[in-house]
Amino acid sequence: MDAFQQAVDQARRQLIREEGQNVSVRELIRRAGFDNSRRASVARHLNPNQPWPKGHRVPPETVRALAAVLPISESDLMQAAQVAAGYRVRDEEPRDLGFEVARYLSDEEVSEEKKARLRAQLLQLVAEDLQRSSRA
Repeated sequence: MDAFQQAVDQARRQLIREEGQNVSVRELIRRAGFDNSRRASVARHLNPNQPWPKGHRVPPETVRALAAVLPISESDLMQAAQVAAGYRVRDEEPRDLGFEVARYLSDEEVSEEKKARLRAQLLQLVAEDLQRSSRA
């Protein structure tokens, strides 16, 4: 399984957890807007048993369409596709948690409901930490 397939698989598993029901690869492809004439082509890119001896080059429109229906940003999925194609992807400096949270909260592709859920989780963690430190 290459980096692109792994990223899609992890995002699909997250989607399954969020929806509380299975989302098959076929359903994922349908949600991404691909009709039956393109289904086999897209499914081939998601098949972990498909050999890609010269690198797995995923069409950008496939990456964009899948990112639109998966809980992963388009830039992260595009970066995974670049790695799968064999490109050396330079990442900026290692990102800290604050950067990642800020990026997530400013991502227009993330629903307000998901952002609110993250804010609530963060507030809960901070409150628990403050309680622990006040007891010490």
